[in-house]
Amino acid sequence: MSTLKHVSEIIDLLDDPSVSGEKIRRFFISRGLKDFSIEVETIRSEKSFTDFMTITIPGANGKISGGDAQTLGIVGRLGGIGARPSEVGLVSDADGAIVALAAGYKIAEMKNRGEIILGDIKITTHICPNAPIRPHKPAPMMDSPINIFTLLKKEVSADMDAVLSVDATKANLVVNHTGFAITPTVKEGWILKVSEELIDIYIRVTGEPPVIVPITMQDILPYSTSVYHLNSMMQPWLYTKAPVVGVAITTRMVVPGSVTGVTNFISLENATRFIVEVAKQFGKGKVRFYDEEEWKTILAIHGPLRDIMRRGAPE
Repeated sequence: MSTLKHVSEIIDLLDDPSVSGEKIRRFFISRGLKDFSIEVETIRSEKSFTDFMTITIPGANGKISGGDAQTLGIVGRLGGIGARPSEVGLVSDADGAIVALAAGYKIAEMKNRGEIILGDIKITTHICPNAPIRPHKPAPMMDSPINIFTLLKKEVSADMDAVLSVDATKANLVVNHTGFAITPTVKEGWILKVSEELIDIYIRVTGEPPVIVPITMQDILPYSTSVYHLNSMMQPWLYTKAPVVGVAITTRMVVPGSVTGVTNFISLENATRFIVEVAKQFGKGKVRFYDEEEWKTILAIHGPLRDIMRRGAPE
């Protein structure tokens, strides 16, 4: 299974300064991918605006068709795909949108060809070619064109049974690897162990040892808590009880999220292929993001953390 074409075409599409959610919707339709829902909503703020996208692909035995297969959420987390007029072209931060849309493109094409994943797939991201830049150490990052909590509330939904949150994770000193990495599972304010099934898929997709992002409690605190965050990759947990795993597009050296010319096709293709493989196995019930018995033990002895860790996040 290859996702070369899908990643390449999505990169070319997003590199257009006039790209919009509607143009992406028309692109999917032009490829004959009609048997699913694409919603586009333009959201504005005093900073800028963005087109929020939700793509829903029904599975063969998913909830949409009355089945019981689990639904996978794929979140393309980012500030913006471009920093115009400050920078010309696709910025590093576009990685989340690229991978989420490319994975959706591949899964939808598979469905058209008769290879239908069992569970429903729900993809959310947003398209902003003119996002602002904000200071961050050790390198500047893209800012959100609208309030981050407005986006986070839309990125996850009650029908998602697990969430993969994809984000460029290059402006840091703690994960030094060119490719992609995964995080431990975050559920309701708890950082849980890394899923062994996700590690297995990582290994077979890359042929390399797994690379794990060392997220901390600070990284999962709401952005309203003014402490250092690696990035916003894990923030979707604030608005879901589903387990969340980050898929981080990484580099060996520090790369600002706001620079152009750094889109690494190989890293993005590997991450896209990983997500498609997770989707296939999750629908079959062969991937667990967390151990349910251990989760029950944690809550029975130590109690919930959700309310404590969410303090400062709007409802």
